[in-house]
Amino acid sequence: MGEGDRIPRELALKVAGPLARRIGEHKVIDDPDLLEPLGRDESCCAPALPDLAVRARTGDDVIATLELCAKHGVPVTARGGGTGKAGGAIPARGGVVLDLARMNRIVEIDRDDLLAVVEPGVVTGALHQAVEDEGLFYPPDPNSLETCTLGGNAAHNAGGPRAFKYGVTREYVLGARAAMMGGRTLRLGRRTVKGVAGYDLTALLVGSEGTLGIFTELTLRLLRKPAAVATLLLRFADEVAAGRAVGRIVAAGLVPRVMEFMDGRLVEIMRLAGAGAVPEGTGALVLAEVDGASAEQVEAAAERLADAAEAEGALEVLMARHGGERDRLWAARRGLSDAIRQTHGFKIAEDICVPRSRAAELLDGLRAIGERRSVIVASYGHAGDGNYHVNLLWDDEGFDPEPALDDVFSLVLSLLGTITGEHGVGLAKRAWLPRELGPENMALLRELKRVFDPAGLLNPGKIF
Repeated sequence: MGEGDRIPRELALKVAGPLARRIGEHKVIDDPDLLEPLGRDESCCAPALPDLAVRARTGDDVIATLELCAKHGVPVTARGGGTGKAGGAIPARGGVVLDLARMNRIVEIDRDDLLAVVEPGVVTGALHQAVEDEGLFYPPDPNSLETCTLGGNAAHNAGGPRAFKYGVTREYVLGARAAMMGGRTLRLGRRTVKGVAGYDLTALLVGSEGTLGIFTELTLRLLRKPAAVATLLLRFADEVAAGRAVGRIVAAGLVPRVMEFMDGRLVEIMRLAGAGAVPEGTGALVLAEVDGASAEQVEAAAERLADAAEAEGALEVLMARHGGERDRLWAARRGLSDAIRQTHGFKIAEDICVPRSRAAELLDGLRAIGERRSVIVASYGHAGDGNYHVNLLWDDEGFDPEPALDDVFSLVLSLLGTITGEHGVGLAKRAWLPRELGPENMALLRELKRVFDPAGLLNPGKIF
């Protein structure tokens, strides 16, 4: 069997009986109709039907699956909400999909030590609600927060709009329980705020895309909930003015918790699709949000932010101070994906990241790629940290997007950026990873993979 081949189905089926006896027959799925949705995610990668699935409900179910699959040489692909954008949950080589969605208990919320202990299947938005009911705050907020899971967030080091101020998932994972291929379990990290005992294995597993181990429990750092929030929608005549405004806001020492950018092409698409009330003459939008310990503090920060935007020629500044108004301003941002799908037959979305100072060069370069490759390029994303979601859009079934994608990644690397800011490598970007990391780093990654997973059975085909 070659490195990229599927395993024979009969090999995978050998573990069905032992698994059913060990964890319960009702947890082992072999019905093709039930397996089909477990073979795809929200990426553009081709789906792959798993041979079996395990609906885990406990850590012991995970351990048993990894033990028996290792014994029989069967690959295992972990899955949470299936919201990934890089193909990380697709069982490209067949075998067993380990579905963790039913491991969804919030085990503990500790208000004194500001932490939560959760199972990997807890939906991110559910944790947000639970901790905010306690006056606490969990900042990471990926766009799919109502359906994605915390285990998947940790596996891919998810970010979101609030990452500019608060950082990404890795900053909030204090510790974890993780199961290795073969059934060995590790207790990683700590419950303390500080700790430098040994190598940081927790940070290594966060972002490893389920290729080194599978989280069965996470200990997450919490903050006190901000007392006040204000949201602003900044409208500009063009992208250059919007970019200057973002730069001025950062240079002024302001740290909004959100600073989302939408380019002129995307504004046009939104207007055509009716996603939000976008006035004519709008060449770019920035959605910004500030929070703080008091309404007075937030009001002052919002006014300073508005002044900075107006100094760079903002056509209009709309400000919201309560939930209903904020929801209306966020409607434009939430409607982006649907707006894009409605206007074009084909779409590939990539999440690249460049230094903030190179944003103008990125946008100019993307515009040139669109013209050179005869493809529409529309970009939006987290302007505060240089993380942009670049959408290639076309209608011709015969169009090959690969040359344009290659141009995008080449541009990003020339600007000292990275091919993925928060979605991960998965299946979608593994061909480009060596260009960013180089042969020495790739060799070291492979050595690490062999230490954790010598037989290469855990989420095979991803990253490498």
